[in-house]
Amino acid sequence: MRRPSRAALGGTAVALLAGAAVAWGLLTTRSGPGSAAPADTSAMAGLPPEARTPAARRGEASSSAWLEIPAPVVPFRSLGGDTVSLADYRGRVVVLNFWGTWCPPCRREIPGLVALQRRIAGHGATVVGLAIDSGTPASVRAWTRAHGMTYPIWLGDTGTAVRYYQTMGFPTTLLVDAGGVIRRRYLGPQTEEHLLGDLRRLGVDVPEAAASGPGAAAESPAGDQPPSSSPR
Repeated sequence: MRRPSRAALGGTAVALLAGAAVAWGLLTTRSGPGSAAPADTSAMAGLPPEARTPAARRGEASSSAWLEIPAPVVPFRSLGGDTVSLADYRGRVVVLNFWGTWCPPCRREIPGLVALQRRIAGHGATVVGLAIDSGTPASVRAWTRAHGMTYPIWLGDTGTAVRYYQTMGFPTTLLVDAGGVIRRRYLGPQTEEHLLGDLRRLGVDVPEAAASGPGAAAESPAGDQPPSSSPR
């Protein structure tokens, strides 16, 4: 009996991961800001143990919890072809958004991220969009321009997102502090004001006068302050 090659098995694993990502995107269309439906983790069987461990067992059960996890410094490609990573943004707070043009809840979230970038640019913080997309750099660039995405866009893949950042749903957003430490993990679409509230708690000085509308009530309670992060 002919045994399947390693390449074939690897291709199957990648296909399963992609399928899980698409399934998550469809499930989160029913979820409100900051929430997401449970994920099927069966597609993670071929990954290392640390990537297979459920988030709840790693102390990452809820987006309402403050974390202190060193962010992996993984090289990606920008739309212009340059090698980029979180190391390039040390000294700034990064809102790292994992998304795809194929993902309906990701697309719904983008206007809020565009508005957030306008408010935090020049205040020691930035949004970075990590596109998990099968399109060419040119097609992704055209899509981002059509939707006014002026913040940096990187190109990634599902395997890297899962292996290094335990991203099993889209959109997922990580809040990385100026020292390169993951402080928040958000599952599902987030609002501009919710993210802005946590950014302020990390010292991003955006004037209150720049806030817009009653959505400010979506911020976390004032007493929910992050613990100080140890130097890395």
